[in-house]
This record gives sequence, structure tokens and C-alpha cells, in this order.
Amino acid sequence: MHPRWLYQQHIFLYNARVPSGRRSLTSGSPLRSQQPVEKIAIVGGGITGLATAYYASKRYPSASISLFESSSRFGGVIESAHVPIGRDNTVVCERGPRTLRANAPRAPVMYDLIDALGLRESLITVPKNSRTCSTRYILYPDHPVAIPAFNPAPVRRYIATIPAPSTLRGWQLARLLYLIVTEPLFSGLLAGLFRSVLFPSSRPSGIQDESVGSFLSRHFGRRLVDNLASAIAHGLNAGDVHRISAKALLPSLWELETRVKKRTGRAGLLRAMLPSVKARHYQPDVRVGNDPSFAVQSRLREDDMIAQLRSGASGELETNLKDTSVFSFRRGIQELPSALEAALRTAENVQMHTKTSVEKIAHRNGVLELSVLDQNNATTRHFTHVIATAPYNHVLSMTNLHNPPMSSVSVMLVTLYFTTPFLNHSHRGFGYLIPNSVPAHQNPEHALGVVFDSDAMPDQDLVLSSVPGDNQKQQIPGTKITVVFGGHWWDGRSAAGLPTEAEGITMAQRLLQRHLGITEDPAACFVTLRENAIPQYEVGHCERMAEFRETLLDRFQGRLRVAGASYRGIGVHDCLFSARSVVEALGVERLTGLECFADEVTKGRE
Repeated sequence: MHPRWLYQQHIFLYNARVPSGRRSLTSGSPLRSQQPVEKIAIVGGGITGLATAYYASKRYPSASISLFESSSRFGGVIESAHVPIGRDNTVVCERGPRTLRANAPRAPVMYDLIDALGLRESLITVPKNSRTCSTRYILYPDHPVAIPAFNPAPVRRYIATIPAPSTLRGWQLARLLYLIVTEPLFSGLLAGLFRSVLFPSSRPSGIQDESVGSFLSRHFGRRLVDNLASAIAHGLNAGDVHRISAKALLPSLWELETRVKKRTGRAGLLRAMLPSVKARHYQPDVRVGNDPSFAVQSRLREDDMIAQLRSGASGELETNLKDTSVFSFRRGIQELPSALEAALRTAENVQMHTKTSVEKIAHRNGVLELSVLDQNNATTRHFTHVIATAPYNHVLSMTNLHNPPMSSVSVMLVTLYFTTPFLNHSHRGFGYLIPNSVPAHQNPEHALGVVFDSDAMPDQDLVLSSVPGDNQKQQIPGTKITVVFGGHWWDGRSAAGLPTEAEGITMAQRLLQRHLGITEDPAACFVTLRENAIPQYEVGHCERMAEFRETLLDRFQGRLRVAGASYRGIGVHDCLFSARSVVEALGVERLTGLECFADEVTKGRE
């Protein structure tokens, strides 16, 4: 489950800008080619595993590639169901991510794949200036508060690229100012902003990382964290804002604070974000010289990869979608993994295995030995390279490593379809998030947020017009809404303690009645429970990944690489990016896929 259901935040670790004149690696690079890539095993058949196999089949056409998936299907958490409505119609219900963000930093990898797989004609888009994208909501204390969405330059540079226009129209700005003054949701916001400018807070010495909640509280006050940041964390990764890592999830802000303090002796974060100040105080530390670090080399190589993609069909599609906020496919996001699977089945050098689990990975005499268990028997197979796209904790188990485990959370998605159109008529838009500060009696179900699916992707559920001679398609009448429960609220619950499908439907109906006044019985219900599906980048994530990288190198000498949502981003774009990056560097010695964390070990020892 990808938890970017409302704000579609983008995790981009170490996204410092590299000067264009320093893009090529120097002759002093410690990276070297290794022995030929002959037999590749890919463990995990989710979107990352499918993409990894696809890229490997193109990059190494003479290599033998085996893709292992323990479940009965490929695609992982990306799954689109088609639920019957009435006698002749069906609506798309997503079991995982609901939309994909256009014009994200890593989106060119997605665009290139869309073009290569012939999916352009299936694209459906939502423009930035649509009502859906220009209005988002946060519930507080008992009603959704409309927040005009916009994507100003400081936010784009230091936080995330929000799928919305870069500026507000006059009436939207006036509306936002009115809300800030009148709505309790924004209580203390102005005071926190003034405090950040006049009395900037410094990071305590010796702190290598801290929670997003602690980081933002130091600069803007606790109310902003409880009312706003906690809601965004629920939309980002269903996480607890007081446990997730600022260094991993707000890397540019973290680096900005570090550099401003070094240069000025103060940590005035808000002032440093302004365009008039950033040029004087923010210079990315790329450290390119005769012997650049692994982290810098990795960053340069990946920047080059994106630049090359933009020079081809990917750049053309990116330009075509420049005014698009989010997009999907006609029959749901599952069209993407389905197209990858179809392409792989025609590849002569790829073998695909479902209901087959990799129990153990060991390094013996220069090759990797995999203990594989299928429905019939256990076998041992040998490979020159292995790329593990399974979750981090599964990799620890397969490799018998004793690094600290990673936390993950479970979520339940309950999609309800009502026959009456526009039941959310007073709150049209993408949906609303629910912050930690909402009174308990307003959210006893522990919901994270609500998606107005009919608004979020209005062109997905279409039928031919009933008017004779009219060949135009129209939206199926009705309202589709998804309620998302769980996340960090369910920490500590056993599988037996999670709600049943019937309980989930009841909870969703109660919540919609309380918040939106919807009393109509749904015509169709669709429930998905994803247990331990969303990895949590908790405080210390970067340091733990640096240690994991060293352990992998020590045990497997660069033969085992990792990619996927556990490491550098949980979104679909992030997974495709990590898949392509790890495949393109597969023929290079002593890499793991975690090179962006390499400098963290050095920092921790300083």
C-alpha cells in the first residue's frame, strides 16, 4: 500500500542540486567494472521487481534472469478491482495507490516506461487548475477545512512538489487569509512563523537525526505539528509525525538548517527558504573532486540517468503533462504492472515464478546461492547477481543478517459506492486528512483520511451516453468514496485484533455520517486490508541504511543489491527509479543500491 492517497508527497533522499558543470565522474572514481553479469535473480514480484526484471532483460539480453514471487500474482500492492454496479456497469476500486503524481522529480522514469509499454492511450489525467487539485481539506475539529492547494518555489525546492498550481489566484489568497484568521485549525500558525523569523531555533549539538515533529516544533511551534504536519504524515506514509525521520523525509530542510547554521551561527530556517536569502546561504555540498564519495558518484550517475531520459520520449511526455496534477490509467493503476508482466512473458531470457519463495541467500566462492521453495520441493540455485526488491525485514531474514528491523504499519481501505451523485457536494475536492489533534470522539475509528474518488479521478468510471446517437462517454452516476484506517494508530495490534471487512464497512459509514452527513446505504462496498504494508522511515533511518550497506558489502561483496520502498521512497515513481538505478549500475563493483547513504557512516564517526 502506498500511502500518498491525499497529498501525494514525494520522498527524495539527498536531492541537493548538482552544478551542471560537475556531472561526469572523474578519473579518480573508485568504481570499476566487475565480472560479466550472467545470471540474475530478482526476489520479489511487486512493481519494483517487475520493473527490475524488465530493465535487466533490456540491459543484459544475454543474461539469464529469474523473477521469484512468493504469492500467486505479480504486482504487489498495486491491484485494481472492477466492482459491478447495477446490471451493466463497473467501477474501479484501487487496492493500493489511487493516483500518480505528474511532474515529480523521478517521474521521467515512469514516463519512459509508459512510452515503452504502449500505455499512452490508456492515460487519464486531472489538470492542475481543476477543483479537485486546487482544494484539499483537513478535518478540524469537527468539519473539513478547505485549504487552497498551491506549490510555491520554496516548497518545491525544500519540501516537495505538490500537484497544484505554483501560485494562488486573488480570491484563493483572500480565502486562505480568511481561513488562517478564523479557523481553529490555524491557531498559532502566524505566531509560529513570526517566531521562526525573529527567534530561530538551533538544532542541539550532536543530534544526527530527529523526528519530523521535533524538527518542525523547534521552528514553528507544536500547534502547527499537531494540526497540520501530523495530518500530512498520515497522507504521506500513515506514520506518526513524532517518530518518522526529518533527515529522511525532509532532507533538503535538514541540510539547509545545517548549512545556514554553519555559515551564520543561527538556524533561521524560514528566512533561508526565501529566494532572496537562499542564494547567499545555501550551497549544496556535492564534494566533487579527484576522489568523489560513493554518495556523490551515485547522485551524479542518477542525475545523468534522469537527464538522458528527458532527452527522449520521456521528456516529450513530461512536457505534454506539464499542466497535469495527477494521472492514472483507464482500467486502474494495475495496467502498469500488467503491461510489465506481459512484456516479460515475451522475453526469451526471463523466467517468472509465482508461489515460489526464496528462503535463504548465501555467498559462496564468488557466486550467490539461493535456497528456493516452490509448491513441490526445495532447490538450490546459483546466480552471479541478486537484486532483492522484497521488504527490508524479509531481506534480513533471507540473508540471516542481524541489523535492526524496520517498523511498518497496516492500513485498511474501505471504498463505498453510493448511487446518488455528489454526496460530498459541500466539500468537492480530492479528500481530507485527519490530524492527531482531532478530538477522540470525532475519530474513534482511527481513520487517517478520506478520498473523494469520484472527484479525484473523474474520467475513470465512464459509460457511453444513454442518449440515442450520442457516442460521448459520461461518468457513471454516483459517488465513490474511500476511507483509510489504521497506520500508526494500530501499532501493537495483532492480526487478530484488526477489524474484519464487515467492521470496516460499519466504521466507514459511521465516520462519513459524522463528518459529512452521509446517511445513504452504499450500493457496493470494497474492503482491502494491507498488513505491515507501509515501511516507516523512523528517526535514524539514514544511519541504519548506511550500516546495512556496509553489512551487505562485507557479506556479499556487491553481488547482492536492494531496491524498493523500504529504502529511498515509498511511491511508485520512487520504486521504478530505484529499479532502473540499480540495474544500470549492476556491472559496477561493490555497490548495493544504498550508495546515497554511504556518507552517513563517516558523519556518524566524526
